[in-house]
Amino acid sequence: VLFRSLGEKSAKIKTLMNDDTFKDIISEIVERQVAIFMDAYSETNERDRAHDIVCAINEITNYMESVVADDKISKRKRKK
Repeated sequence: VLFRSLGEKSAKIKTLMNDDTFKDIISEIVERQVAIFMDAYSETNERDRAHDIVCAINEITNYMESVVADDKISKRKRKK
């Protein structure tokens, strides 16, 4: 395990999510995949692959957001 605690994991994820280079890369990848959807000449397998990529990115970002949210909830519970 790379992280000792949820708080440490959350902090590292927040840093990554706020990193401009990371955000640019994710945005560029999604834009490329959307361009494939919009291309009337793209083939079904290309559109399927683009869809899979966008779904994977969404899954990753949802996971990252859930870790941050779980950490916030955990901190609130400890304060009580």
